[in-house]
Amino acid sequence: MFEMENKPTPESGETEKTPMPESGDGNKTPGDAPYRQARLGEPSDGSGWITPPPDNWGWEEERPAREPGFEPAGGALPADEETEAPPRKRRGIARWLLRDLVVPLAVAFGVAMIFQATVAKPYQIPTGSMEPTIKENDRILADRLVYHFRSIHRGDVIVFNPPADLHQDTPFVKRVIGIPGDTVEIEHGEVLVNGQPFVVPSARKTDYRMAKETVPAGQLFVLGDNRDESYDSHRWGFVPIDNVIGRAEIVYWPLNHLQFLGN
Repeated sequence: MFEMENKPTPESGETEKTPMPESGDGNKTPGDAPYRQARLGEPSDGSGWITPPPDNWGWEEERPAREPGFEPAGGALPADEETEAPPRKRRGIARWLLRDLVVPLAVAFGVAMIFQATVAKPYQIPTGSMEPTIKENDRILADRLVYHFRSIHRGDVIVFNPPADLHQDTPFVKRVIGIPGDTVEIEHGEVLVNGQPFVVPSARKTDYRMAKETVPAGQLFVLGDNRDESYDSHRWGFVPIDNVIGRAEIVYWPLNHLQFLGN
């Protein structure tokens, strides 16, 4: 079924009727483009449309909001609403973990190892040989660089590897009493260095005596501050300077024992 559209002809001025196809729903549509705007003269209603389009034409239909707890039939979401992260997002998470977590931890660990090997290293004191200055199970930090810039002084608390003939693997912590060329003796509970008392306020007096000895070149004479309970130079002799690891700088744990040890 066709209706005729009036169209003026150039010769006669009369209108020519052009057949208009009907759409399946009864709306009249010009040509084969549904709802296309066609201005053929001035439409009677002034809208510019032969057949007005539906209200929602040209706009995406709004998706109704889902109620909380909504689940589609069959228990699966539509394909465009799947909750699984796309591969790109998973790659982004892996990249973030590598860049912001794994790499910084690896760098921090490496820096800590280099720091311990070259600058400072922590030690736990296994005995009470340095009491009351350093107590058993205290943790100290040893400066490994200081003796690259200055010599060892009397009174320094040092960390060192014990002489080879002691067959000990654990580093010792003692106080330097005599340096190369010094004479050291112990009489009446008093330590004498070059004939003069060497006083360490925190050290405990000793009940033993030791004859005068001269510290050889390249060696040190060391004692623990807990003189009678310390396994030190008065028992096994001198320490090679090359065995020195560093100077004990601070007791850092437990916190109520916190103190600086350097002179």
